[in-house]
Amino acid sequence: MRMFNVQSTLVLAVVMMGSPAAWAQSDPPPGPELIAVKFHADWCGSCKAMGDTFTDLASKLDSEPVLFVELDLTTSAQSDQAGYLMNVIGGEDIWSEYGGKTGFILLIDPEEMNVVGKLTRDMGFKEMVAAIHDARQSAS
Repeated sequence: MRMFNVQSTLVLAVVMMGSPAAWAQSDPPPGPELIAVKFHADWCGSCKAMGDTFTDLASKLDSEPVLFVELDLTTSAQSDQAGYLMNVIGGEDIWSEYGGKTGFILLIDPEEMNVVGKLTRDMGFKEMVAAIHDARQSAS
């Protein structure tokens, strides 16, 4: 499992598409079954209330095929970068609906690029883990 911030756009694109050098040597690794995208800003009260939950989720689920991506929307430049990243992974429609909003984690089916779940600060950690497992099942 990997955790990225918006500055890792190129790395994420390579992970999602695979490396051409790796293709010549072996089959590309399978893609994630689910993408968990945190919409974060330093000034966001809900983000502060969630604290380290995103990092804790990534650690707890490190053996599962879930890609954890954090979009930092703290400044307009960072928000622009987040929008670019969503476009790179095919999430233009998701960005149109959720871009600029913060304080939640979207669970995205990477095959269909649609939202299959949403985690908020009102949920407990165990409830979030269960929601991720449920979302993986519905995305498969």
